[in-house]
Order: sequence, then structure tokens, then C-alpha cells
Amino acid sequence: MNTARKLSWLRPTLGIGSAAALLCVLTGCPKTPAPQPGTPPSTSKATSPATKSAQGKEAAYVRPLLKDWAKPAVALMLSGELHGYLEPCGCSLTQSGGLERRGDLQRQLQEKGWSVAAFDVGDVLKRTRRQDQIKFEAILNGLKQLGYSAVGAGDSELRLPPDYLIGQFSEGDGIPLGGLLVACNVVLFDAPDLGVPKPYTITTVGDTKIAVTSVVCPSVAADVAPEGVQSQVKIRPASEVLREILPKIEAEQPALKILMTNGTTAEAEALAKEFPEFPVIVAAGGPEDPADQPRAVGKTLIVQTGHKGKYVGILGYYPGETPALRWELVNLDNVRFHSDERMHRVMENYQQQLKDLDLARSPELTVPQPRGDKYVGAAVCGECHKQAYKKWQVSKHAHAFESLERGRKGQEANWVSRVYDPECLACHVTGWDPQNVLRYDSGYLDMASTAHLAGQQCENCHGAGDKHTQLERSFRKDLKSVDRNDLFAARAALKLNYKTAEIEVCSKCHDHENSPGFKFEKYWDEVKHPWKD
Repeated sequence: MNTARKLSWLRPTLGIGSAAALLCVLTGCPKTPAPQPGTPPSTSKATSPATKSAQGKEAAYVRPLLKDWAKPAVALMLSGELHGYLEPCGCSLTQSGGLERRGDLQRQLQEKGWSVAAFDVGDVLKRTRRQDQIKFEAILNGLKQLGYSAVGAGDSELRLPPDYLIGQFSEGDGIPLGGLLVACNVVLFDAPDLGVPKPYTITTVGDTKIAVTSVVCPSVAADVAPEGVQSQVKIRPASEVLREILPKIEAEQPALKILMTNGTTAEAEALAKEFPEFPVIVAAGGPEDPADQPRAVGKTLIVQTGHKGKYVGILGYYPGETPALRWELVNLDNVRFHSDERMHRVMENYQQQLKDLDLARSPELTVPQPRGDKYVGAAVCGECHKQAYKKWQVSKHAHAFESLERGRKGQEANWVSRVYDPECLACHVTGWDPQNVLRYDSGYLDMASTAHLAGQQCENCHGAGDKHTQLERSFRKDLKSVDRNDLFAARAALKLNYKTAEIEVCSKCHDHENSPGFKFEKYWDEVKHPWKD
């Protein structure tokens, strides 16, 4: 028998003990014990590329893609919990993920002459605002172009308005995402015959028929559709519904049955024990950076693909072989994977929509400035704080907006401008709440009306300066025209010390996603301005 095929997976008849013994065969025996779901992966080079990604070192640690794999009957691309990351997780060039690299992964598989199918466990978004709906449609249209046959209904999907879901996913001409949403135990508007979501889907790739269904587990159901509170979305017990639809699925005589679960890892394991008919469960609810090795529960293989689209799992199916399945968790790094023209157009169209809608002006994103103050811009601050202003002018902060226009070094040729994207503006202009992506009512809008607030300026750290500016100008004209207590209070409100900057300010943009290599002590020396002028 072909050696590569012997390294695939285990027969459905194997018990727990035999399955566990073969786990090291799935991806190569590690030098350290295989981490269990929910535990941090080891830092050994023999363990997960997820570890290297979490440390921001994936460019230095890449392994050959699907090394020694024989051609499977079908290769399944499995993903989930994207959380809105249409492009790589964060702003760093070395971070993993993005639909463009996912498209390049698919291209590489197809260039091998392999048949490819793709399924996503769901939880595509992070929020449910208008921008997120636009992104939702962009991402799912991208997934359709990549040949995805099903997306499970997860936490973020079920937080969207039910009528919106029906409008997007109903099957028929002109429906952008028709038939893609799958969840057998979700009922919208108390009307199970609506067809959204579908209870299961049957996909035939080459000579292989694959059945896929998805369930929402109690932990997610209690959060998004609590009984007695949410009347438009009802979630039936997963076990009850699976017992009802299994005979229908089996009547289709699929070669492979896959269950996707939105819940906890423990809930997925419980379903694996109850429904050994599914040889594969794709489980949401695990760690952001999952272990390489899947988990065997009885006859079922439980796989997890992490969060934010950093990874795609490849499941190879070898019918008639022993074992019949093989798994590899693929880190979408910037060394092995590059641009994909189809997904690049998805990003272009998405950014064009944001520009056309001018979302930065949306009342949905506008909130009062916390102190009731207004932003004046760095040039006004520089009228008095001359040395600090000169230092700011030559800093990267001063040119933060330009990076949205042209990209960073090495990105320029293929860059899509983000100057109308609120999620990007929040850290590249002045007067926004970066973590919540909300614009303060006097913050940056666009270059036509608020160009003086472009870039990462003084007031993002020190606070809006209009009251302080007015008091100081009045004080200079007439010392008696200003109450000294008001003057000193306004000055004190804008002071920023080292500890406050480290804990409360810089980390709002330089977080672990956008600046994985950020060292506060190092960069503080580059921006500090202690002068009293």
C-alpha cells in the first residue's frame, strides 16, 4: 500500500484506544506530548505552527505544504470563526490569514490536480453594524468564489436581523449568497419551511458525495436566542434534530458525513459520542491558535481551525484505504501564500462600497466626546508646544493616514486604499475610539472637511484640546479674563504620564493583533516629548 496513504487517518471501526495510538500519524509524531484542545501549544519546533504565529514568528517557521501527501479523492478546505478578518489578522506584514492567501492555497491544491471542496463552520463577523453587513456579504461572496458549499450559522450570523439573513441566503436568481447558510436546528420566524438556513447540504466533488450539516449548541443558543426573549430566532435541541435528519442524510448515500458545531469543545465532544455516524466534526469554540493534532473521540475526528482566518485545515479523503482520512492545519503565512486576483477584487469592491456609503458620517458610528470637548488638530497644539510639535512632524504617527492611502513599504504595487474604512481610520486619524471603532462627534471625517485631523496626532493621547486652547489664548490676551482654577484644571486634564500611556493609551492601537512586535519601552523613547514649551 502507498506509504503516504497509510499516514492518513483511522478506519471508522477503530475504538478510542486505537484512535489515540494513531494520532501521531496524522501530522507526524511530535517530540513533546500532543496538546489537548483548550491547552496552550508547546513552544517546541515540533509542535503547531499556531505557536509560531502566536509569537509573530511564522515567517521564520514554515514547513512544506502537505508534504508526502498522495493525491486524495477530494481535499476539503475547512475554516471558521473568521471574526471579520477579510485580510490578515492585524496590520503587521508577517501576520497570518486573509482571503487572498486562502485563495492562493486553493490554487496550489488545484495545481496539484486535486479535487477541492470547502466548508466553513461560521461566526464570520465581529459586530453587526452596517459596515459589518457589507463585509459579511463581501466575505461570503469571496467564499462562494472559492467554491465553499456551506457556512454554518454561528454566533455572529444569528445576531444579524433574521429578515436580512433570509434576503441574503434564500435560493433563487439574483440572491447573492443563496443556499449557503446551513444549520439544522435553527428556525427563523417560527417557519421551518423557509429554507433559511438549510438543514444540510449535499456536495459532489469528482466521484465523492459529501453531506454537511451544522448545529448551534446550547452555549451559543443561550447567548443569541434566550428562551422567552428572542422570538424571531428559535434554536431546537441539537441532538433531537440530528436524530431527525440523519436518516434523510444517510438516504442520500454520501461517502463522507461532516458535522459542524457552534458551541464549546466539550459540546462537540459530547455530540461525537452520541453520533458516531459522523466521522468528522468541525468544531468552533476552541482556542484562537489550535494545536496541529486533531482529537479522536470514539470513531470521530474533531478538528478545529482557530480564529480570525489565520489557518485553514486540509482534510484529505482516501476511500478504500486504511486509514481513510488525513489532516493538516495550514498556517496562511506570508512566505508560502500570496495574492489571489479574485479575492483582491473582493477587497477592492468592499472598499469601494465603503467609499460610496461614506460610513464615517454614519450616526451609528458617532458618539459624544467623553469630556464634551472638541478636537483642534496638531497644528494648533504646535502654536505653544513648538518642540513637541516638531518631533511629532517627523514621526510615523504624523504619516499614519498616508499608510492607508499607499500601504507600507513593499505593499504599494497591490495596495487597495483604506481611507474610507472606519475600522482602519480609527487608528490612523484623530478623534476616534480605536477599540470600538466609533467617531467622536468632532473627530476626523474626510480630507475635504477635516484634513487637519488626518494622522495619529497629539489629541489621541492627551485628549481633545479645544477648551484648553481657548483658555490659554484668553489668558495670554488678558491674565484676568480666565479663572486660574479652570486654566490649571484644563492643563491637568491633558497631561499624560508614562504609566497611563503604557496601560490606557498606546495599547488601544498597538495591541497584540495590529502590533504583535510592539515593545512599549522601545517605542516610548521614539515619541516622548518632555519639553515644557
